[in-house]
Amino acid sequence: MNKFIAKSESSKKLLNIAQMSSSLPVNILIIGPKGVGKKILAQNILPDASIFDAKTLEETLINKTANIEEFIEIIITNIEQVVNKKEFLERLSNIKVVATTTYLPQDIEASFAVKLDIPPLIERKEDLEELIKLYLKEAKEIYEIEIDSKDIDIDLSSNGVSLKKSIFKNSILKSLKDDDMDYSLEQFILNKLKKEYSYKDLLECFEIPLLKAAKKEYKSQLQMANKLQINRITLRKKIDQYSTQLED
Repeated sequence: MNKFIAKSESSKKLLNIAQMSSSLPVNILIIGPKGVGKKILAQNILPDASIFDAKTLEETLINKTANIEEFIEIIITNIEQVVNKKEFLERLSNIKVVATTTYLPQDIEASFAVKLDIPPLIERKEDLEELIKLYLKEAKEIYEIEIDSKDIDIDLSSNGVSLKKSIFKNSILKSLKDDDMDYSLEQFILNKLKKEYSYKDLLECFEIPLLKAAKKEYKSQLQMANKLQINRITLRKKIDQYSTQLED
């Protein structure tokens, strides 16, 4: 079981409330966007409890394919996806429930005595820094490379989920050698050819990232043309041709 990262003051308070509530006979609702650690916090509260996806559990209760009464406590993820929430929670009235949700549905609010709202990582600087250290350490061990957080385009769009993906993606790319890249390109082209990509389509796949990289590396179009050893008029035509894609 992963440990809920609580380096920031807000997370320390959340974890403290969660630990105090773990022994109480009350339901707990953990609220927050994707990737903030809702499921991990739930497991910290009920480390031995079975975990159910809410939609799957609802179907199980409707179809009576399992005896839910045998459980004393359970963790339910994505409870906002349940259709008939009132009936659903009534069936679980004798069970301690720790549930996660991306928002607080009004029709279940009264069923949870304790509500824990986890902020996004961008608002938890100390937690973010700790997670970056953990994911970098894991990536270094897997790919046997040295990589610094400064070398990575950190993506927090889905909090911890996108953060880990961005670190591992950059680590994979940094670990690639020329032979690995040649093989990757070959497989990439092969997959595109199976989808009947034309020569022009494939050319765009290479020209756009090449121009994007050149724009990042060089200060002017003159410098780009000189370094790429391409005519400035040709370069200008290419930039105009891919103007929309190069705006990213």
